[in-house]
Amino acid sequence: MLVLAGCAVEPVTVSKQDVAAMVSLDRQVIDANQEPLDGPVTLDEAVARAVAYNLDHRTRMMEEALAMGQANLARYDMLPVLAANAGFVSRDNFSASSSRSLETQRQSLEPSYSSDRDRFTSDVKLSWNILDFGVSYFQSVQTANIYLIARTRQKKAMLRLVQQTRTAFWRAGAAQELRGDINRISLDVRQAMRDLDKAQNERMQNPTSTLQFKRTLLDLLGQLEALDQALGASEIELKSLLNLDPTTELRLDLPKTLAPLAPLGVAIEQLEQVALQNSVDVEEMVYTRRVEVAEVRKAMLRLLPGLEFYASHNTDTNSFLTYQNWMEMGSRVTWNIFRVFTVPAQMDLAEARENLANTRRLAINMAVVSRLHLSWRRYVDMVSQLRRSEEIEKIEIEIAGLSKASASADAGARIERIRNEVSALRAQLRRFENYANAQDALGQIFLSLSLNPVPADFRSLPVKTLAASIKQSMTPWERGEFPNPVMLDLSIEREGKK
Repeated sequence: MLVLAGCAVEPVTVSKQDVAAMVSLDRQVIDANQEPLDGPVTLDEAVARAVAYNLDHRTRMMEEALAMGQANLARYDMLPVLAANAGFVSRDNFSASSSRSLETQRQSLEPSYSSDRDRFTSDVKLSWNILDFGVSYFQSVQTANIYLIARTRQKKAMLRLVQQTRTAFWRAGAAQELRGDINRISLDVRQAMRDLDKAQNERMQNPTSTLQFKRTLLDLLGQLEALDQALGASEIELKSLLNLDPTTELRLDLPKTLAPLAPLGVAIEQLEQVALQNSVDVEEMVYTRRVEVAEVRKAMLRLLPGLEFYASHNTDTNSFLTYQNWMEMGSRVTWNIFRVFTVPAQMDLAEARENLANTRRLAINMAVVSRLHLSWRRYVDMVSQLRRSEEIEKIEIEIAGLSKASASADAGARIERIRNEVSALRAQLRRFENYANAQDALGQIFLSLSLNPVPADFRSLPVKTLAASIKQSMTPWERGEFPNPVMLDLSIEREGKK
C-alpha cells in the first residue's frame, strides 16, 4: 500500500490565487522596515537608501551571510566522529550449525546454536582519522576564504550601486528641473495647432503654409514627447535603485546651481597605486589563490596513508555471551598504494594552478589600471563637453529670449519662437546630461579606486545618519582630494626575501 501510494503522487500546479497571495505578501515584505520619505531626497540620502533597501544589494548580503554560515559549519568537520548504532534482530528459527571433518567428511559435531532468535545490539563508537582531519582542515580554510570572496563581491556590488545611484540621481534631477518647461511648451504647441486649425477652416491664410506650419509643430511636439519619455525613464530607474514603487512621488533636493566638478590635480601614477592597493578584484584574487593552494594541499595529503584511532562501547543481549557489555579500542592504517603513481601528475597540476593564479593576478592588475585610465580619460572628455554645452545653452536661451520679445503675432514668428524655446530646452537637457555623464565618469574613478563611502556598521544606522556619514566621506573625493597610497619599504622586503 505504501508503494502504491508513492506511485500516486502527481505534480500540482500553482493557482492564480496562490500567486496573487504570494505577490501581495512579497509587496508587504519589500515595504516592511523601510523608512518613509519625509521630504525631498538629497544625493547622500539617495545613496543611503539604495545601500539600505536595494533588493539586489540585500541578496549580496544574504550570500555573504550564507558563506559565513558555511565557513562556521566546516569547522565541525575536523572533530572526531561519534556514532551511535542500535538494532533488533529476529529469526523464525535458531541460527544453528554443525561441523564436518576435513579428512573423513563426516559430521563431527551435532547441530548446535550459540545465538538467541531475538536479540538487541547497540554500540557507541568514537573514531578519529588523522588523514580526514587534515583534509577537513584545508576544507575549512577554503570555506573561510570563500566567505571572504563573497564579502569582497558584496563590497564590489555595493560600490557599483553607489555609482549607479549617483548617476541616476542627476539624470532624474534633470527630469525634475525640465518637466515644467516641457509641459508649458507642449501646451503652447497644442494651442498653436488649434489656432492653425481655426485659420485653416476659416481660410485666413495660404493652405500650403498652414500645413507646413502644422508639420513643423507636430515635429516639435514629437521632440518634446521624446524628451519627456527619456526623463521619465530616468526617474523610474532611480526609484528602482531606491526600492520605491514606480508610482511613488519622489522629489529631489537639488542645489540651485550645479556644484563644480572636481579638478584632477593628482598624478595618475599615484592613483594607480591607490587603485591596485584598494582593488576588490585584486583582493578577491588573493583569496582565490588561497583556495587553490588549499586544494593542492588537500590533493597531496590524500596521497599519504590514513591512520585511524577508535574506541567503542558495545552491548548485545545474546544470552549465550559471557559478557554482554564490552569496550573495544584499536587503530588501523589504510593506504591506496596506487595513488603514489599519481604524484608527478599532482605536482604538475599544483604548478599549473599556481601559474594560473599568478597570471590571473597580473591580468587583474592590468584591468584595474586600464579601467582607471579609461574613467580618467572619459571624465576629462565629459568636463570638456559640459563646458561646451553650457556655452551652447547660453546662446540658445538668448535666442529664445529675443524671439519671445518680438511683438510679431504672425504664425511663422510664433512657430519660430516655439522652435527656439524647444532648442533652448534641448540645450538645457544636453547640459544636464553632460553633467550627469561627468558625474558618472567621476563615479567610475571612485569605483576604479574602490573608494567606499559606506561605514561598516551601515546595517544598524538609520537613513539620515547613514546619509551624513556618506556625505562626510564623499565630500573630499568630490573636491578631487583622493587618499594617498600605502608606501612600502622595498629594501626591507628584498632583505626579507634573501
